[in-house]
Amino acid sequence: MLPSEFSTKIKQVTSPLKGSIPTIKTYKLSVKKCFDGMTILDFYSQAMPNISREVWEEKIVLGNLTLEGKPVKLDQIVRAGQITQHNTSQPIIEPPINTNIELIEWNNDFIVLNKPAPLPMHPSGRFEHNTLLEILKNTFPKEDFKLVHRIDANTTGIIVIAKNKETANDLIAQFKNQTIQKEYLALVEGIVPTETFTLNKSIGKEITASGGRKVNKSGEVASTTCKVLKKYPKKNQTLLSVIPQTGKTNQIRIHLANIGFPIIGDIGYKDKTYFENNPLTYNEDCLFLHASKISFSHKNTRQTIIADIPDKFRT
Repeated sequence: MLPSEFSTKIKQVTSPLKGSIPTIKTYKLSVKKCFDGMTILDFYSQAMPNISREVWEEKIVLGNLTLEGKPVKLDQIVRAGQITQHNTSQPIIEPPINTNIELIEWNNDFIVLNKPAPLPMHPSGRFEHNTLLEILKNTFPKEDFKLVHRIDANTTGIIVIAKNKETANDLIAQFKNQTIQKEYLALVEGIVPTETFTLNKSIGKEITASGGRKVNKSGEVASTTCKVLKKYPKKNQTLLSVIPQTGKTNQIRIHLANIGFPIIGDIGYKDKTYFENNPLTYNEDCLFLHASKISFSHKNTRQTIIADIPDKFRT
């Protein structure tokens, strides 16, 4: 398939975007072990702290919040593993996304895309239809697309998506064995003094109110190697080549912010209080983090693929 044909098909499906049509939304939330034994009101107040307690209280009283499909009272006790559900009080639309998805390669086993931002990979949280995977499924219903890796909604760049189970299993195994190498470009605040350095800070499994992560000594081991490409003293910025040795959620963003060089546009990881009241996905293409290169093996051949750099880096 030619890139021009791919773009035309994407535009036909995304004009208008399905998630941009006002719809009553249904949200499900499972009870984790740490909330076992709480009242349902306390559970929602702690699990979703960015929404006021009064909102959940009103939903419960009006019967718009259920536990295992049944109405509840304010003092209803929840147990780990149970499923809760609630609907929006009025039709809503999903946050805006960028649909300028570029096709780099299309063959019988996989496709390679240059993902724009903001664009989440798959349905989660506020996004149900306005995601890369849903757009692909609606555009090419006969294909069996399988995600083998992810990048953040606000990160641009290379994504490889398998078209069959065999290829998916092979690529997943390569990611697990760390034989796939990914390289990113990151423009950060400040002048980085060391030309090459490796960051080794464990990242906790705990998720913030918005879905973010934090450095935690008892968390999962994460390693990121960085190299200075260019310094911009007048702007107090540094362009880095970044190679993640592990693949933890938000790893690059967390590691760089932790040493005092947050990525340009990454408001939430620069300001530790931001994610307490704001979502993880920014509504604008503001994050200067780009997955520029990937190298992997396919049918005994090593493939290296490069994605064009976004214009925002050039300016």
